[in-house]
Amino acid sequence: MAEDLQKLFAQVRGFDWNARKREINLREHKIDFADVKGIFDGYTFVRRSDRHGEIRYQVFGYLHDREVAVAFTIRGKVCWLISARRARRDERQKFYQGLARRSSARED
Repeated sequence: MAEDLQKLFAQVRGFDWNARKREINLREHKIDFADVKGIFDGYTFVRRSDRHGEIRYQVFGYLHDREVAVAFTIRGKVCWLISARRARRDERQKFYQGLARRSSARED
């Protein structure tokens, strides 16, 4: 089920993360959480992906010309970043399929 990003972020006023988790993510995936908010400037696909009893989301989009997958949750008015990595091949295919569907819907 795809989520409506605009509705999801209606009350969000900022981004935050665990500093240690940011360091680990940067070392392992070469993606800095400080850059991740840029993903929301372009085309994205969001799906719900609950874990550990928490409502979580996964957003797919572009960051520095690479397809990325970002896990996050909404805590009050904060988008809490959990992880960011290069999207897997199957995730990239779904992303491009969604992009093609969106493009063809606009042509109608």
